[in-house]
This record gives sequence, C-alpha cells and structure tokens, in this order.
Amino acid sequence: MILVFLLILAVAVAIGLWRLSARAPRSRYGWGALWRLACLIASVRISALLIGLAAYRDPGWTQIPGYFLLMLGMPEIYFVRGARFETRKWAILSSMLLAVSSFAWAALLVWVANRLRTQDGASPRNQGGRV
Repeated sequence: MILVFLLILAVAVAIGLWRLSARAPRSRYGWGALWRLACLIASVRISALLIGLAAYRDPGWTQIPGYFLLMLGMPEIYFVRGARFETRKWAILSSMLLAVSSFAWAALLVWVANRLRTQDGASPRNQGGRV
C-alpha cells in the first residue's frame, strides 16, 4: 500500500515538474539566491545531523529526538552506511554528502521558483492565461 502511494506521489511530482519545464522563466533568481538557499539547507541539515548524533549517544529519552533529527539527512546518509560504526568518519562523510546534496536541492527549488515567478510578481492564475 505504501509502495503504491509512493509511486502515485512520484508520478504526480514528475508530471508537475514536466509541466513547469514547459514554462519559460520571465525573471530569474540568480546564483546569489542559489548559494544562500544551499547554505541555509546545508546548515540546517548538518546541524540536525550532528545534534541528532550527540543525542543518540545518550542512553535515555534523548535518543528519540536524536533519531528523528538523524532522519532529516535521509536518503543521502544511507549512502555512507558502511562507515556507520566509525562515528567520527560517518559524521564527516555524512556532513560532506549533505553539503553537496543541499546544493542540488537548492538548485531544484530555485529552478521551480524561476518557473513559477512572473515578470510583475503576480500569480499566473490571476493573469487570465493558462497555467
């Protein structure tokens, strides 16, 4: 059931991105916005990873929020699961991977924002044209 839901969600996202790709961006967010967003995403995800790692070490109730903070790094930290038992190495590799992947997430978000943004800042639905 979950697999079917994920498949439907993936198809819906793919169709939405395909429709957005047909629109020409009128005004663009530049490299500055991309770098700021990438740094923001990376700092939030890496700090959540490190705080979650510290909380996960403590043998008490703090393991629960620590576990959920570690899940903010998914699916990227799954790729470094081989180093999981060497905590320091795992933290360094995961942080590097999250920094790189945050740039990719930011690029996707800026691309979508450029496609949704119009020249005068109004929504395309209010202009009487086709969406």
